[in-house]
Amino acid sequence: MDRIMNQIPYLDLITPPALEPVSLAEAKLALRIDSNADDKHIQSLIKAARVMAEEYLRRALVTQTWQLQYDLYAPSVVNLPRGPVKTISFVKVISSDWTENTISEDAYYLNAGKEAIIFDAAPMGQIVQIQYTSGYGLPSDVPEPIRQGILTHVVGMYENRMENKGMPDAAINLYDRYRVVKL
Repeated sequence: MDRIMNQIPYLDLITPPALEPVSLAEAKLALRIDSNADDKHIQSLIKAARVMAEEYLRRALVTQTWQLQYDLYAPSVVNLPRGPVKTISFVKVISSDWTENTISEDAYYLNAGKEAIIFDAAPMGQIVQIQYTSGYGLPSDVPEPIRQGILTHVVGMYENRMENKGMPDAAINLYDRYRVVKL
């Protein structure tokens, strides 16, 4: 009941990114590796670095689809995690008898920063679902400092296999300009 009172939504990744913001070839070049022996390991490091970057930045990098769900009602202004939001796929209200009604696009809009949806009237029902696509787009659309931060992180993880040193300061410095900060 506390979760409902405080309106803590559920966030689910519906469609993960099809590609990583940094390719295997780019990572191997940064690592100065010519062989294919560690390709799977390097690919897993790229994915881990991307996930950590997205967590730190509070942004989606390459296009992906998310769904936010509220119990009973959604606030009239909903901050959408993992922006920048490209499109709102739908807003549905599921009634207590489990019938679904899709809210018209005329009843809401994205704010100027493409990080929040604003409703004319707060949607109410058993469950309110907001599904949206977010991210910069293709890997080539991701800002270069973020891509370089991911490469820096991959190199750090590869070179320090036996130690968990966290995200390198150099990567954090590259990311900071793009980090979503809530005021």
